[in-house]
Amino acid sequence: MSTNYLREQRRSRALSTAEVAARVGVHPNSVLRWERRERLPAPEHIHGLARTLRADTGAIADFFDAVRRESSEEVATVRGHGLRALRTAARIPAPRIAAAMGVPAASVYNWEAGRARIPLDLVPALAAALDVDAGRLHDLLARARPVAAVRALSELERLRRRTGLSRTLVAERIGASRESVGAWERGRRPPLSAVRRLARVYGLPVGVVARAARVSAPPLLDARLWSPGDLPGVLRTLREWTGLTQREVAARCGCSVDAVRSWEKGRSTPRPGTRMLLETLYGLPGDELLRAYR
Repeated sequence: MSTNYLREQRRSRALSTAEVAARVGVHPNSVLRWERRERLPAPEHIHGLARTLRADTGAIADFFDAVRRESSEEVATVRGHGLRALRTAARIPAPRIAAAMGVPAASVYNWEAGRARIPLDLVPALAAALDVDAGRLHDLLARARPVAAVRALSELERLRRRTGLSRTLVAERIGASRESVGAWERGRRPPLSAVRRLARVYGLPVGVVARAARVSAPPLLDARLWSPGDLPGVLRTLREWTGLTQREVAARCGCSVDAVRSWEKGRSTPRPGTRMLLETLYGLPGDELLRAYR
Protein backbone atom coordinates (compact mmCIF):
# COMPACT_ATOMS: atom_id res chain seq x y z
CA MET A 1 0.00 0.00 0.00
CA SER A 2 1.31 3.44 -0.96
CA THR A 3 2.57 5.67 1.83
CA ASN A 4 0.41 8.39 0.21
CA TYR A 5 -2.70 6.20 0.22
CA LEU A 6 -4.76 8.46 2.47
CA ARG A 7 -3.87 11.63 0.57
CA GLU A 8 -4.56 9.91 -2.75
CA GLN A 9 -7.98 8.80 -1.57
CA ARG A 10 -8.84 12.31 -0.43
CA ARG A 11 -7.69 13.95 -3.65
CA SER A 12 -9.52 11.38 -5.78
CA ARG A 13 -12.72 12.56 -4.08
CA ALA A 14 -11.79 16.23 -4.68
CA LEU A 15 -11.92 16.93 -0.95
CA SER A 16 -9.81 19.40 1.00
CA THR A 17 -8.30 18.52 4.35
CA ALA A 18 -10.73 20.99 5.95
CA GLU A 19 -13.71 19.22 4.39
CA VAL A 20 -12.50 15.82 5.57
CA ALA A 21 -11.81 17.20 9.04
CA ALA A 22 -15.31 18.70 9.29
CA ARG A 23 -16.95 15.40 8.34
CA VAL A 24 -14.80 13.33 10.67
CA GLY A 25 -15.06 15.83 13.54
CA VAL A 26 -11.39 16.72 14.01
CA HIS A 27 -9.03 19.66 13.36
CA PRO A 28 -7.63 19.90 9.78
CA ASN A 29 -4.12 19.53 11.22
CA SER A 30 -5.06 16.05 12.43
CA VAL A 31 -5.93 15.02 8.87
CA LEU A 32 -2.60 16.35 7.62
CA ARG A 33 -0.72 14.43 10.31
CA TRP A 34 -2.61 11.24 9.48
CA GLU A 35 -1.71 11.65 5.82
CA ARG A 36 1.96 12.23 6.69
CA ARG A 37 1.89 9.18 8.98
CA GLU A 38 2.83 11.33 11.96
CA ARG A 39 -0.17 10.41 14.10
CA LEU A 40 -2.55 7.48 14.42
CA PRO A 41 -6.32 8.11 14.56
CA ALA A 42 -8.69 6.71 17.15
CA PRO A 43 -10.97 3.81 16.05
CA GLU A 44 -14.01 6.07 15.60
CA HIS A 45 -11.98 8.35 13.34
CA ILE A 46 -10.96 5.39 11.16
CA HIS A 47 -14.66 4.71 10.56
CA GLY A 48 -15.23 8.39 9.87
CA LEU A 49 -12.41 8.48 7.34
CA ALA A 50 -13.72 5.37 5.59
CA ARG A 51 -17.19 6.84 5.31
CA THR A 52 -15.96 10.26 4.18
CA LEU A 53 -13.55 8.86 1.57
CA ARG A 54 -15.97 6.09 0.53
CA ALA A 55 -13.16 3.64 1.19
CA ASP A 56 -13.12 0.23 2.83
CA THR A 57 -12.70 0.48 6.60
CA GLY A 58 -10.31 -2.46 6.51
CA ALA A 59 -8.08 -0.70 3.98
CA ILE A 60 -7.91 2.43 6.15
CA ALA A 61 -7.07 0.30 9.20
CA ASP A 62 -4.42 -1.62 7.23
CA PHE A 63 -2.78 1.67 6.21
CA PHE A 64 -2.28 2.67 9.83
CA ASP A 65 -1.37 -0.86 10.93
CA ALA A 66 1.44 -0.69 8.37
CA VAL A 67 2.64 2.50 10.01
CA ARG A 68 2.77 0.71 13.37
CA ARG A 69 4.69 -2.23 11.90
CA GLU A 70 7.17 -0.02 10.07
CA SER A 71 7.68 2.09 13.16
CA SER A 72 8.46 -0.91 15.33
CA GLU A 73 10.77 -2.40 12.71
CA GLU A 74 12.71 0.74 11.84
CA VAL A 75 13.12 2.33 15.27
CA ALA A 76 14.21 0.72 18.53
CA THR A 77 11.35 1.26 20.93
CA VAL A 78 9.99 0.36 24.35
CA ARG A 79 6.40 -0.06 25.43
CA GLY A 80 4.80 2.93 27.12
CA HIS A 81 2.03 1.13 29.01
CA GLY A 82 3.63 1.85 32.37
CA LEU A 83 4.15 5.55 31.74
CA ARG A 84 0.79 6.71 33.06
CA ALA A 85 1.34 5.15 36.48
CA LEU A 86 4.80 6.71 36.72
CA ARG A 87 3.58 10.09 35.58
CA THR A 88 0.60 10.01 37.94
CA ALA A 89 2.79 9.03 40.88
CA ALA A 90 5.06 11.97 40.09
CA ARG A 91 2.03 14.25 39.72
CA ILE A 92 3.18 15.49 36.33
CA PRO A 93 0.50 16.11 33.67
CA ALA A 94 1.02 14.75 30.18
CA PRO A 95 1.27 18.21 28.53
CA ARG A 96 4.19 19.11 30.81
CA ILE A 97 5.96 15.85 29.93
CA ALA A 98 5.36 16.54 26.25
CA ALA A 99 6.67 20.11 26.49
CA ALA A 100 9.83 18.97 28.25
CA MET A 101 10.44 16.37 25.55
CA GLY A 102 9.48 18.54 22.59
CA VAL A 103 6.70 16.23 21.40
CA PRO A 104 2.90 16.70 21.11
CA ALA A 105 0.86 15.80 24.19
CA ALA A 106 -0.98 13.33 21.94
CA SER A 107 2.26 11.33 21.65
CA VAL A 108 2.37 10.86 25.42
CA TYR A 109 -1.26 9.74 25.47
CA ASN A 110 -0.63 7.36 22.55
CA TRP A 111 2.33 5.78 24.38
CA GLU A 112 0.29 5.31 27.52
CA ALA A 113 -2.65 3.80 25.65
CA GLY A 114 -0.46 1.43 23.67
CA ARG A 115 -1.27 3.02 20.31
CA ALA A 116 2.44 3.77 19.77
CA ARG A 117 5.77 2.78 21.35
CA ILE A 118 8.35 5.14 22.82
CA PRO A 119 11.51 5.49 20.69
CA LEU A 120 14.56 4.56 22.76
CA ASP A 121 16.31 7.79 21.83
CA LEU A 122 13.54 9.68 23.67
CA VAL A 123 13.83 7.70 26.89
CA PRO A 124 16.60 9.94 28.36
CA ALA A 125 14.45 13.05 27.84
CA LEU A 126 11.47 11.26 29.34
CA ALA A 127 13.58 10.16 32.31
CA ALA A 128 14.71 13.74 32.87
CA ALA A 129 11.10 14.95 32.73
CA LEU A 130 10.15 12.36 35.35
CA ASP A 131 13.36 12.94 37.35
CA VAL A 132 14.39 9.28 37.31
CA ASP A 133 17.44 7.42 36.03
CA ALA A 134 17.16 6.59 32.31
CA GLY A 135 18.25 2.98 32.81
CA ARG A 136 15.79 2.47 35.63
CA LEU A 137 13.00 4.06 33.57
CA HIS A 138 13.72 1.71 30.67
CA ASP A 139 13.54 -1.30 32.99
CA LEU A 140 10.29 -0.10 34.55
CA LEU A 141 8.69 0.46 31.16
CA ALA A 142 9.93 -2.87 29.80
CA ARG A 143 8.54 -4.76 32.80
CA ALA A 144 5.19 -2.95 32.82
CA ARG A 145 2.25 -5.19 32.10
CA PRO A 146 0.57 -4.50 28.74
CA VAL A 147 -2.67 -2.59 28.68
CA ALA A 148 -5.61 -4.91 29.20
CA ALA A 149 -7.32 -6.20 26.10
CA VAL A 150 -9.71 -3.74 24.54
CA ARG A 151 -13.02 -4.05 26.28
CA ALA A 152 -16.05 -5.19 24.38
CA LEU A 153 -18.04 -2.27 23.05
CA SER A 154 -21.54 -1.81 24.38
CA GLU A 155 -24.30 -1.78 21.79
CA LEU A 156 -24.89 1.92 22.39
CA GLU A 157 -21.20 2.73 21.90
CA ARG A 158 -21.16 0.60 18.77
CA LEU A 159 -23.99 2.69 17.31
CA ARG A 160 -22.04 5.88 18.00
CA ARG A 161 -18.81 4.57 16.51
CA ARG A 162 -20.67 3.59 13.33
CA THR A 163 -21.40 7.28 12.79
CA GLY A 164 -17.74 8.24 13.34
CA LEU A 165 -18.75 10.76 16.01
CA SER A 166 -16.84 11.31 19.23
CA ARG A 167 -18.60 11.43 22.59
CA THR A 168 -17.90 15.15 22.72
CA LEU A 169 -19.63 15.82 19.40
CA VAL A 170 -22.61 13.64 20.33
CA ALA A 171 -22.92 15.45 23.65
CA GLU A 172 -22.89 18.82 21.91
CA ARG A 173 -25.57 17.77 19.43
CA ILE A 174 -28.00 16.38 22.02
CA GLY A 175 -27.38 19.00 24.70
CA ALA A 176 -25.81 16.69 27.27
CA SER A 177 -22.40 16.32 28.89
CA ARG A 178 -19.65 14.08 27.53
CA GLU A 179 -19.62 12.31 30.90
CA SER A 180 -23.33 11.47 30.54
CA VAL A 181 -22.81 9.99 27.08
CA GLY A 182 -19.95 7.88 28.44
CA ALA A 183 -22.03 6.72 31.41
CA TRP A 184 -24.87 5.65 29.12
CA GLU A 185 -22.44 3.69 26.97
CA ARG A 186 -21.11 1.97 30.09
CA GLY A 187 -24.54 0.80 31.15
CA ARG A 188 -26.41 3.64 32.84
CA ARG A 189 -29.88 3.99 31.32
CA PRO A 190 -30.43 7.36 29.61
CA PRO A 191 -33.73 9.25 29.97
CA LEU A 192 -36.30 8.80 27.23
CA SER A 193 -35.66 12.30 25.92
CA ALA A 194 -31.96 11.49 25.47
CA VAL A 195 -32.79 8.26 23.64
CA ARG A 196 -34.92 10.21 21.22
CA ARG A 197 -32.17 12.75 20.56
CA LEU A 198 -29.51 10.06 20.18
CA ALA A 199 -31.70 8.34 17.59
CA ARG A 200 -31.96 11.58 15.64
CA VAL A 201 -28.18 12.13 15.71
CA TYR A 202 -27.44 8.52 14.73
CA GLY A 203 -30.11 8.48 12.03
CA LEU A 204 -31.75 5.38 13.52
CA PRO A 205 -35.24 4.45 14.71
CA VAL A 206 -35.85 5.26 18.35
CA GLY A 207 -36.59 1.61 19.07
CA VAL A 208 -33.14 0.54 17.87
CA VAL A 209 -31.38 3.04 20.13
CA ALA A 210 -33.69 2.19 23.01
CA ARG A 211 -32.81 -1.51 22.78
CA ALA A 212 -29.09 -0.67 22.58
CA ALA A 213 -29.44 1.48 25.70
CA ARG A 214 -31.50 -1.21 27.44
CA VAL A 215 -34.39 1.20 27.79
CA SER A 216 -37.80 -0.44 27.55
CA ALA A 217 -40.42 1.46 25.62
CA PRO A 218 -43.24 2.46 28.00
CA PRO A 219 -46.45 0.46 27.45
CA LEU A 220 -48.40 3.69 27.01
CA LEU A 221 -46.60 4.32 23.72
CA ASP A 222 -48.79 1.59 22.24
CA ALA A 223 -52.22 3.10 21.47
CA ARG A 224 -53.73 -0.40 21.41
CA LEU A 225 -53.20 -0.57 25.18
CA TRP A 226 -54.89 2.74 25.97
CA SER A 227 -58.00 2.70 28.11
CA PRO A 228 -60.40 5.50 29.09
CA GLY A 229 -58.74 7.60 31.77
CA ASP A 230 -55.17 6.96 30.56
CA LEU A 231 -54.87 10.40 28.95
CA PRO A 232 -52.61 12.06 31.60
CA GLY A 233 -50.06 9.23 31.44
CA VAL A 234 -50.32 8.99 27.66
CA LEU A 235 -49.62 12.70 27.16
CA ARG A 236 -46.72 12.66 29.59
CA THR A 237 -45.20 9.53 28.00
CA LEU A 238 -45.57 10.84 24.46
CA ARG A 239 -43.95 14.13 25.41
CA GLU A 240 -41.03 12.53 27.26
CA TRP A 241 -40.42 9.97 24.51
CA THR A 242 -40.41 12.74 21.91
CA GLY A 243 -37.86 14.65 23.98
CA LEU A 244 -39.98 17.76 24.42
CA THR A 245 -40.41 19.90 27.51
CA GLN A 246 -43.80 21.08 28.70
CA ARG A 247 -42.85 24.57 27.57
CA GLU A 248 -42.06 23.34 24.05
CA VAL A 249 -45.38 21.49 23.81
CA ALA A 250 -47.20 24.61 25.00
CA ALA A 251 -45.46 26.74 22.35
CA ARG A 252 -46.37 24.32 19.55
CA CYS A 253 -49.98 24.03 20.66
CA GLY A 254 -50.46 27.73 21.35
CA CYS A 255 -51.39 27.27 25.00
CA SER A 256 -49.83 27.87 28.41
CA VAL A 257 -47.37 25.67 30.25
CA ASP A 258 -49.95 25.45 33.06
CA ALA A 259 -52.43 23.93 30.59
CA VAL A 260 -49.93 21.22 29.56
CA ARG A 261 -49.14 20.54 33.20
CA SER A 262 -52.86 20.33 33.98
CA TRP A 263 -53.45 17.75 31.21
CA GLU A 264 -50.60 15.57 32.46
CA LYS A 265 -51.93 15.69 36.02
CA GLY A 266 -55.45 14.81 34.92
CA ARG A 267 -57.01 18.09 36.09
CA SER A 268 -58.24 19.00 32.60
CA THR A 269 -58.25 17.70 29.00
CA PRO A 270 -57.20 19.38 25.74
CA ARG A 271 -59.95 20.97 23.68
CA PRO A 272 -60.72 19.37 20.27
CA GLY A 273 -58.56 21.81 18.30
CA THR A 274 -55.64 21.41 20.68
CA ARG A 275 -56.09 17.63 20.71
CA MET A 276 -55.67 17.58 16.93
CA LEU A 277 -52.50 19.65 17.24
CA LEU A 278 -51.16 17.15 19.80
CA GLU A 279 -51.96 14.23 17.49
CA THR A 280 -50.08 15.93 14.69
CA LEU A 281 -47.16 16.75 17.02
CA TYR A 282 -46.83 13.13 18.13
CA GLY A 283 -47.51 11.60 14.71
CA LEU A 284 -50.80 9.97 15.72
CA PRO A 285 -53.78 9.25 13.47
CA GLY A 286 -56.67 11.65 13.76
CA ASP A 287 -58.84 11.18 16.88
CA GLU A 288 -56.37 8.59 18.25
CA LEU A 289 -56.12 10.37 21.61
CA LEU A 290 -59.85 10.00 22.13
CA ARG A 291 -59.19 6.37 23.10
CA ALA A 292 -57.59 7.62 26.32
CA TYR A 293 -60.27 10.16 27.22
CA ARG A 294 -62.77 9.25 29.92
